[in-house]
Amino acid sequence: MKFQKPFFVELPKKFSVEIFGDNKEKIWIEPTGVHMTYDRQNVYIQYAGEDAHNSYAKLELPSDPKLLRKLSKQINKMAKEMES
Repeated sequence: MKFQKPFFVELPKKFSVEIFGDNKEKIWIEPTGVHMTYDRQNVYIQYAGEDAHNSYAKLELPSDPKLLRKLSKQINKMAKEMES
């Protein structure tokens, strides 16, 4: 497996999130999406958009297709619960 093109998931307009900025002070940003890439060891998930560079939030997961499928099943399960 080699490093691949990024995947982008668009977030709803005007979605805002409170993050820690450069000086560890809490600030609000409005990311336009979630940016996902991977290499041999890790999957990287971070906010994307004009002010996303202010966020140092990054989720790293193992590059394991089984784990990613398990995660997606749990996300789908949670979405179904939210609909009921």
